[in-house]
Amino acid sequence: MTQSAKIKQLNQILSALEKFQVRKNSLFNLDKLAEYLKLSASELEDVLKLIFRFQHLFSSAFEGFVLCKKWKNNNKSYLILKPKSEVKDISVLEPKEIEIARDQVKLLSDIAYYFQRVKIGKGFNLKRNGTELSRKVKELKKSHPYFFESKGNGLVYPSKLAVDAGNLILSYDRSKRSFSQLKIGDYTIKII
Repeated sequence: MTQSAKIKQLNQILSALEKFQVRKNSLFNLDKLAEYLKLSASELEDVLKLIFRFQHLFSSAFEGFVLCKKWKNNNKSYLILKPKSEVKDISVLEPKEIEIARDQVKLLSDIAYYFQRVKIGKGFNLKRNGTELSRKVKELKKSHPYFFESKGNGLVYPSKLAVDAGNLILSYDRSKRSFSQLKIGDYTIKII
């Protein structure tokens, strides 16, 4: 992933600030930083304001909480706060929580089954709306894009997450067990 120059500069500033974790009494030379990153005096001042603002935000508002990304239906993602006690691994930057409708859960299991046992690893061609399944795959991809991936050949494939979720759903269905959420690796899929 390529980063813009501004994001790259912010990452370099954060990397330099991380040194305070082990050297609390160190001096951070702002002139050298400005020279190294080719920042004007006003840009350096703006960066410092941003750093101090984040420091205040993280030390007050987020104390005892972890900032997480949450996906909802219709391809919308949100930031949410979770109590630290609910997050097992705080070092994970993006715990993933997905909400999906009950009818989409059935479709997800059908797609995983069809992909693994009928198409045997071949992708779906969404440009040709010849089948009902292709139309439904297109709809699900629109609302939950992380369940799909493209490999550059014009076809769409279920992601590993989609296949794992589909297989887990199938196993619940076979055993006639009800479920309201699925846990797959770092992902929690909540059925709404």
